Amino acid sequence: SYEFPGRYARWTMGFVNPPLCFEASGRTFAIEALNARGEVLVAPVHEALSRCDAVEAISLSQTEAGAAVLRGSVKPPAAGFAEEQRSRQHSIFSLVRALRDLFSCEAEPMLGLYGAFGYDLTFQFEPIRPAQSRVAGARDLLLYLPDELLVVDIHTRGAWRLTYDFTVGGRSSAGLPRSGLALPYVPLPEEQLPFRRDHAAGAFASKVARAKKEFEVGNLFEVVLSQNFAEPCPDPPSAIFRRLRSRNPSPYGFLINLGPDRGVDGGGGGGQPEYLVGASPEMFVRVERDARGWRCETCPISGTIRRGADAMEDAKNIQTILADKKEESELTMCTDVDRNDKSRICEAGSVTVI
Repeated sequence: SYEFPGRYARWTMGFVNPPLCFEASGRTFAIEALNARGEVLVAPVHEALSRCDAVEAISLSQTEAGAAVLRGSVKPPAAGFAEEQRSRQHSIFSLVRALRDLFSCEAEPMLGLYGAFGYDLTFQFEPIRPAQSRVAGARDLLLYLPDELLVVDIHTRGAWRLTYDFTVGGRSSAGLPRSGLALPYVPLPEEQLPFRRDHAAGAFASKVARAKKEFEVGNLFEVVLSQNFAEPCPDPPSAIFRRLRSRNPSPYGFLINLGPDRGVDGGGGGGQPEYLVGASPEMFVRVERDARGWRCETCPISGTIRRGADAMEDAKNIQTILADKKEESELTMCTDVDRNDKSRICEAGSVTVI
């Protein structure tokens, strides 16, 4: 809904009826066939993950609806390792890399995994004891493998459809229907909301006040406080997305049907369909190949200020936030953290701040 030439990616993509769904909670995972085309892919995925050293256990079974599903777990990380190898320890991301290697095709850069990553995936790498309670079995990751994509080039305004078929082990998805389960959006009644907010009035402000004191004595250099709100949503997610695009034009918008949370371990989750809708001005990370090899890029953003009533007030607010020492310090800190993170995975000496 917003473009800055030469800065952001030029593609907008959409898909429906993906054949495979990959979910993870903690160190357990499930990969489910969502249609007959996905059934063709379960066997090669099973074989690839069985060869993955990070996999502790894996088994093939069926869902209550009769769909093939692979369930398993990932080994814990090694007891000791070099800091540069932290992201390469056994984790759910080991499976992501195995699936990438299985399906990647250099001639088809759009073919890949699409979905959402949760914040709790950081516990895959950092042995931190959670201070807050979690919903048992809540998904940390959900990725789809689509075999039909609609791609729009926002520069040329051209659009095209990409379709893929897979042949493996004497079986092929060619000719099989590209189908899926269609579930209409049903608003959750207000009386069924689990909560309206997870903090009592004033509790969040108290945390902010405490954090300021901890900053003053040097116990903190960064903290991200949050609180959850729940509101009834009578409008479908598509309407929310269109409204968001209009009110908050951003280069990165997304609308994803995450499906019902059935429980990764097969024990059954809440079963309530989930949707992820959002818009962001910030490019979290982009990895692409150029003449020198693979290039990893991030573009951190810091600071928020209200829009003005007109262009003149907008310009004044821009100058205000650019001159804000606190926002400058936060951006410097974010850039430094970003640079250190890239140094873990990039070639030594190749990380630059521009």
